[in-house]
Amino acid sequence: MKTSFAYRLLAFIYIAACSVVVYAKDEHVKKAIQELEQAVESGKKGDAKGVARHTEEAKKHVVEENKEHPYIQPFKPVYGQEQKAEHDKETFEEMEKAIAEAKKGRAKEAGEAAGRAVTHLKEKEESKE
Repeated sequence: MKTSFAYRLLAFIYIAACSVVVYAKDEHVKKAIQELEQAVESGKKGDAKGVARHTEEAKKHVVEENKEHPYIQPFKPVYGQEQKAEHDKETFEEMEKAIAEAKKGRAKEAGEAAGRAVTHLKEKEESKE
């Protein structure tokens, strides 16, 4: 009887912990998308510093999300095989472009790169693997 209760308790704790991890992951992605969308708006307004600031903040959220759920790159990359990993890579590349363009004072180009990063991040979340 006591072991049955203990197993049920452990199962409940496990399920609760998994739910918290999924919630945290979703929150990091949502916050990253919000920050990148603000970066796009800053780019439209000509605010290069705003683009850099929001993109850096988004990058932190994507890194945290990846710590909680890393994607393993295959030894021989095959296009389309690891969709989440590919979109993840593209997201980081576009964020780096946005930051680099913002540091050069090119707000419009930086905002466009941030917009592409948003697209890749959303596609990553919709990908099956």
